[in-house]
Amino acid sequence: MTIKSNVFDGLDERETAYVLARSDAFSNNQALKLCGFSVGWLRNKNIDDLNARAESLRKDKAIRASMILSEAIEEAARVKAAGLKSRDERVKQAVATEIIDRELGKVPQKTELTGKDGGAIEVEDARESIQRKLAGISTASDER
Repeated sequence: MTIKSNVFDGLDERETAYVLARSDAFSNNQALKLCGFSVGWLRNKNIDDLNARAESLRKDKAIRASMILSEAIEEAARVKAAGLKSRDERVKQAVATEIIDRELGKVPQKTELTGKDGGAIEVEDARESIQRKLAGISTASDER
């Protein structure tokens, strides 16, 4: 699941790093230290815009949650794949099936639909009914 945000729109890699750091930092200097950037770098930027973006990011819990999950996805994949090395055959089978389903797509399950008492499904063609109603509306508006 990807959450759409415009917090990072138009920013280069270093500006994005600063906004991320500033969203967790108490000051510009602390954010710069976290990024390893100089104060001079920040002087050449629109500080108010970058800090407003950081504040927006700090307040948007959905974006922050998405970022946490994005950072954890690689480790989660490693944990899932490690299940293939389990000594428990049931765990190995379950993990293998899940990985195959995720990568190749789940095999479609055959479903049979039946009507009342197992009979055929009755389908009513509504086109004629709709045409009659439209004709009635058309006639009513012509009479006005």
